[in-house]
Amino acid sequence: MFPILLLILAIGQISCGSRIIGGQYAQSGQFPYQISLQLNQRHHCGGSLISDMVVITAAHCVMGQSPTKMRVVAGTADLLAGDGKAFEIADIVRHSQYNPETQDYDIALIKLKSAVPLGGNIQTIELASSESNYPADTLATISGFGAVNMQLQLPNKLKFAQVQLWSRDFCNPKNIPGITNRMVCAGHPSGQVSACQGDSGGPLTVDGKLFGLVSWGFGCGAKMPAIYTYVGALRSWITENSGV
Repeated sequence: MFPILLLILAIGQISCGSRIIGGQYAQSGQFPYQISLQLNQRHHCGGSLISDMVVITAAHCVMGQSPTKMRVVAGTADLLAGDGKAFEIADIVRHSQYNPETQDYDIALIKLKSAVPLGGNIQTIELASSESNYPADTLATISGFGAVNMQLQLPNKLKFAQVQLWSRDFCNPKNIPGITNRMVCAGHPSGQVSACQGDSGGPLTVDGKLFGLVSWGFGCGAKMPAIYTYVGALRSWITENSGV
C-alpha cells in the first residue's frame, strides 16, 4: 500500500467524553508561526517558522520544485485578507534520505532570502526535543490552510483542530505498513477530524512545541490516524542544517 500524501482539517465535529474536538477557524495571530508555502502564488503546503530565516516543512512539498517559483507567506489567518507578508526563498534543503515512495525522512528546510520581522502576528515556534514523547491520547493541535471537505475545496482561511496521539501499540509496522521511527500517528478513530490535501508540511504541536509535520495518510476522513514526521527523531539534522 502506497501512502497518500496529505498535500484539510475536516469540518465535522465529534463528541469525545466531555470534550468537543473539531475543526475551527483560527483568529488572527492565533498561530503566528504558521505559514503558507505557495507555488506560483497559490497555496501549496503548510509549514512553520522556526527562525527569522528558516521555515520547516515536508520534503514532498518541495520535491522537484524550484525556489524561484515558490514563496512563503506569513502573518495571516486569511490568505485573501491582504495582511500577510510574502518572502522569497533562497534555498531548499531536503533530507538526503527522503524516500518519496515510503515518505520516510519527510522533512525539508526552506531558507529565506531576507529575515522575517518577528513580532505581532509573526513568531517562531520552539522545536520539541529529541527526547520528547507523550502517552497515547495526549491532545495535539494541527493547523493549516488545506481543504475543508471531500471535494478538496480550499477555504483560504486557517483552520485548526485537536487530535489525539496514538501509541506505538497500534502505530507500528505490523498494523500500519511503512511506519518508521521517524513517524508518529495522530487523529481520531472516527476520521472526522484530520489533516488532508493542502496541509502537508504543517504543524502538529504539543504543549506549544512543534512535535510533528503533516506527512501522509490513508485518505481524508479515513478511520485511521494521519502520519506525521516526528521532529524529535530528526532534531540533530534540523540543528545541523539550520542552526536552530
